[in-house]
Amino acid sequence: MSGVYAATLALEALTLLLVPRTVAQDGGLTGANLAVTLGLAGVLVVLAAMQRRPWGLAAGSVAQVAFTATGFIVAAMFFLGAVFGFIWLYSIHVQRELRARTASPPTG
Repeated sequence: MSGVYAATLALEALTLLLVPRTVAQDGGLTGANLAVTLGLAGVLVVLAAMQRRPWGLAAGSVAQVAFTATGFIVAAMFFLGAVFGFIWLYSIHVQRELRARTASPPTG
């Protein structure tokens, strides 16, 4: 499952790299907006590489909040944050189900 988490974070980073172009078209691109989006994209790439670490899932979960908070820069990011957040939570749910199946022997 760490590959699914890493792919989700990598796609979020790619999405963030498109934000400065959108903000620039609206005329609201500032140095702070650019630094936040590019910095968070870099953090997401690093976290994607760290998903095999014991703390990787928790750090990725915190990054979901930060990704959604970029909606204050571009309102559409609130929607994308909700979509990626759903994918993240669903992946955690699937991981728990898989662990529960392997922990209990099949009956029959």
